[in-house]
Order: sequence, then structure tokens, then C-alpha cells
Amino acid sequence: MTDYKLVEVDAQPYLYCERSCSMDPGDISQNMGMAFQAVGDLIAEKGITSAGKALSAYYTYDPQVMTFRAGFFVSAEDAKKAEGDVKGDVLPAGKVLNYIHRGPYSMLRISYGDMMEYLAKNGMTAGAPTWEIYLNEPDEVSSEDELETEIFVTVEQT
Repeated sequence: MTDYKLVEVDAQPYLYCERSCSMDPGDISQNMGMAFQAVGDLIAEKGITSAGKALSAYYTYDPQVMTFRAGFFVSAEDAKKAEGDVKGDVLPAGKVLNYIHRGPYSMLRISYGDMMEYLAKNGMTAGAPTWEIYLNEPDEVSSEDELETEIFVTVEQT
């Protein structure tokens, strides 16, 4: 059973590279990898210290195309060092639904579907942005079943 929590979050600056791709898990993985690499390269070039694990933020939903911002939390000052394809922004402060998805990234769709049912049953709808923090990575675990993704969903009362 998923443990959903309504929590207040602070505004969080981040550097990101935005990409769009098909909903195919292989296409998503390839494009996210390239986006994370672009941000990582800028972080290394500028001597920036990231403030946490990798993240992806989503501001729109389209069942055919996935558009995401892949990157890392940084200080507000370092977010201003963005250049080229790497941009800086701030995830907003406010009330979000928070939970942890355990298992393969390919199963995130099911986790999001369950979360949407939870929101509907509790008089809420999902807003934007939604973001994921990858608590561990495939090369750190012995099985995809051990992957943990922390999910934050902006919510609105209906």
C-alpha cells in the first residue's frame, strides 16, 4: 500500500535540460540520460555543487509525448549560471502530495494511475509541476525492484 502524504515544500532552485520524446521506456531512458549528462557537464564546468539527487520535473501531460526537465537541485546563485541548453528555474513552494514509488521506472505509469485515483477519491486534482527525485540508480541496486523514486505532485482541491 502506497503511503501518500500531503506536505509543504519550500521553493527549490534547479538546473535542467528540457527534452521531449515518445512514451517508449527506452526512448525516455535515452533522452533523460542525455539531458542529465548535459546538466552534469555544465555543473562540472562551472564548479557548481549540486544539492541532491537527480530529478525530473513535468509541467505538461500528453499521452503521446513525454516532455520533461531533467537536472539537479542547486543554490539560487548557481541556478543563475545556466547557459545554452541548460536552464535554471525554481520548483515552487506549496502543498504537494508526496509518496515513494518502489520498483522499475517502467512501472511509474501504474504508480501515477493509482495516485490519480487517490486524488479523485480525496477531492483533489493534480496540478503542475510534478517532479520525481531518483533516490537511487540502476547501477546502485542489484535489481530494478529496489529502485526508489520520490514523487511530488502539486495538488488542487476540487
